[in-house]
Amino acid sequence: MTWPNDAGTESRRSLLRRAVPAAATALWLRPAVGRAAVAAAAAGEEERIAEVTAKAEAAGLEPFRVSRAERFLGVGDAPGSFREGALEICAALGRLFLSDLRARGFKLDYPDDRLMVVVLKDSRSYEALLGEAPGIDVGGHFDLNSNRLVIFDFRPGREGTPGAERMNTFTLVHETAHLLSFNTGLLSLDREPPKCVAEGLATCFEMWRPRNHAGVAAINRPRLLAVRDSGEAWIDLARLLADDAQLDREETAQLAYGQSWMLVYSLLKNRSDQPKLRAYLEDLRAPGPPPDRLKTAEKHLGPLKKLDERLKREMRALLRGLPPG
Repeated sequence: MTWPNDAGTESRRSLLRRAVPAAATALWLRPAVGRAAVAAAAAGEEERIAEVTAKAEAAGLEPFRVSRAERFLGVGDAPGSFREGALEICAALGRLFLSDLRARGFKLDYPDDRLMVVVLKDSRSYEALLGEAPGIDVGGHFDLNSNRLVIFDFRPGREGTPGAERMNTFTLVHETAHLLSFNTGLLSLDREPPKCVAEGLATCFEMWRPRNHAGVAAINRPRLLAVRDSGEAWIDLARLLADDAQLDREETAQLAYGQSWMLVYSLLKNRSDQPKLRAYLEDLRAPGPPPDRLKTAEKHLGPLKKLDERLKREMRALLRGLPPG
């Protein structure tokens, strides 16, 4: 397998229909536990490796091997080429992530320790390590509790299945965007933001591939198509911010993810909105009791009804510009 090629015949539109239910549970598979999340992030590299390898040994997995690339640490039983290829993608996306968002005024940087990516050879290793089957369309997850990205090769057992390799890349890019968001100063490991905000940030980088270098300014056509074809009524922005379950329910997930992308994309795209978004995210990651979601959003982004109407107009304009199909 060559990660950067993103080979496969399945369209991104059909891939998203399979991948969104997986992404809907990925970030939130294991909730943050406050100070424990911060402690996990601060643990030394060798200590973190020992913790994961001990867990793998207890699960009966083959010995884990280690790879290092720039700011990332790869640990797992996947073949070296797969593990190192995954880290190359993480590092390349990380460079774009920081440069793009810094250019928009965000003060971001890597933590002192490398970010851990557990790279497993197949879904059976994933099930053994996590103690639960990944589900037919799950390719990995970002664990906010341990501050680790866990992925596995989606292809074994799916030989001949269209899009299996593409699922590897899609999952890695989406979940690496989460890993970066929570570790570079955009979001806080100790505070869970509204899910639409976290997923909106991740979906803004979904179109990136090592060879196309699309940043947050790229139109996410598959998310637009998913909104167009969802068959569900528009979710009011206030409800999207307050009710994380909109991104989990099968009937609303496609629409909610598309709207989450539109929210963050619009705020990042418009220069006048960038200071508002920076202040909003700063408030979300501030220490103390969790802020009121709607009051905090209105404090920085203005009346939610007005913003909601604007997002609907922008969504309609983008949809009109899409070619059929």
